Amino acid sequence: MYNNTMNNAVKDHPSVKTKQWTLNANDRCDTCQAQALIKIKGISGELMFCVHHYEKIMNNEESYKKMMSFMLEVVDEREKLIENKPIGGI
Repeated sequence: MYNNTMNNAVKDHPSVKTKQWTLNANDRCDTCQAQALIKIKGISGELMFCVHHYEKIMNNEESYKKMMSFMLEVVDEREKLIENKPIGGI
């Protein structure tokens, strides 16, 4: 009971800001058409990636260097996966 009341008190505090998501279910990965959770705004346009393909690029040394030279801004909404995880889910 105490823990639940504490969680609600924290959520209701005026300093807590609600996260505003910019990507939605219609935004698709440019590689595989899965839901995009990462948008890269770059020097010549935008790229959108699912988590799998973003991590695949960022974990490859050559691809990472290319992406770093392209990107100007990153919209990373991977947090949605944690926020929307079912209670008790693994």
